[in-house]
Amino acid sequence: MTLTKRELEVAHLVAQGLTNKQIAAKLVLSQRTAQHHVEHILSKLGFTSRTQIATWIVDEANR
Repeated sequence: MTLTKRELEVAHLVAQGLTNKQIAAKLVLSQRTAQHHVEHILSKLGFTSRTQIATWIVDEANR
C-alpha cells in the first residue's frame, strides 16, 4: 500500500526523530492529527514502531 504525500512527509519527520508534537508544529497541524498520520503509516506498512518507519525511509532512499 502506498503512503499519501502528507504521510510520506510525516514519515520523513519521524525518521528525523521528531515527536508528534514537533511534527505538528513543523507542519502546522494539531498534535492529534500528527499522531493520526503516524498511526496510519504504521498500519499501512504493517509496522509496530517508529523505528521501523525510520528504517523504511532510509531503505527507500537507498533504492
